[in-house]
Amino acid sequence: MSMNEAQEEEPGSGQGPRSVHRALELLSRVVDAGPVSLSALARQADLPASTTMRMLRVLEHWDYVAKNQQGQFVVGARFAQSRFTPEPASAEHLNDLSAPILESLTEITGESSYLAVRGDANTCVYLREVQTSHPIRHVGFSGWQGRTVPMASSAVAEVFEERIPETGYVVMDAVVTSEATVVAAPVRSSSGEIIAVLSIVGPSYRLNSAAVATVGPQVIAAANELGAKVS
Repeated sequence: MSMNEAQEEEPGSGQGPRSVHRALELLSRVVDAGPVSLSALARQADLPASTTMRMLRVLEHWDYVAKNQQGQFVVGARFAQSRFTPEPASAEHLNDLSAPILESLTEITGESSYLAVRGDANTCVYLREVQTSHPIRHVGFSGWQGRTVPMASSAVAEVFEERIPETGYVVMDAVVTSEATVVAAPVRSSSGEIIAVLSIVGPSYRLNSAAVATVGPQVIAAANELGAKVS
């Protein structure tokens, strides 16, 4: 090992370049903390802001982190995709294919949109989210991309368990707050298997019964479009 390589080792952290350890520490903090600012990450990792930014730019280039609309760092699409093994095999590009569909759905409905797949046990993994630009939204639903959460009593669980009304979509209060409403629909493979759940979330006063009657079919259409692309 050369002197430069030896200097790059991270003492007490096992072998490997110091920069790799630091980059992985930053990624871990983003995963654990949800949306987090550059200054907070630099402070937590005890690194200069310039060094922190350089490492985050590399992670962002490889889609392991991303920036939300507030400029905070959240889990990126590649990291989210690495946390599940989709079935059937035709769904392996589900994450990438969903990006323009969710962006369009958020633009049409004016509400934040999400894509979730089954996780281990009774959990789901949120692969992707697109936050609305609307000034009023529930910040508790920002930074869910890449998260594994319990499905119990959620709209996602209702869809995966196929407890879907004749309308074709599920409408429920959000688990984390009764002040938000979720509208969710199944993404099906060509065989009819539910491989994912596509949903929007917004303040309940905005997603009233009249609004739901309008956006519900739009959520179904987006879910069907995604299902057709992965089949």
